[in-house]
Amino acid sequence: MEDRGVLAIVFLCLRVLGIFVCASKAKELNRNQVGWGIFGFAMPIIAMIWIQFMKPVIKWEVKSE
Repeated sequence: MEDRGVLAIVFLCLRVLGIFVCASKAKELNRNQVGWGIFGFAMPIIAMIWIQFMKPVIKWEVKSE
C-alpha cells in the first residue's frame, strides 16, 4: 500500500520535471512553451526525448525602410 504512494509521488515529480525541461528547451528553440509544457506533463519521457532532437524556429526580422 505504501509503495503506491511512493510511486505516485515519483510519477508526479517526473511530470513536473517534464514541464520544466520541455518549456525551457522550447524557449531556447523559439517554440510554444505552453504547448510543450502540457505535452511534457502528459507524456514526460516522450516529450523530453522528442524536443531534444528538434531544430530551432528562426524568427526573421523585417526591416522597414
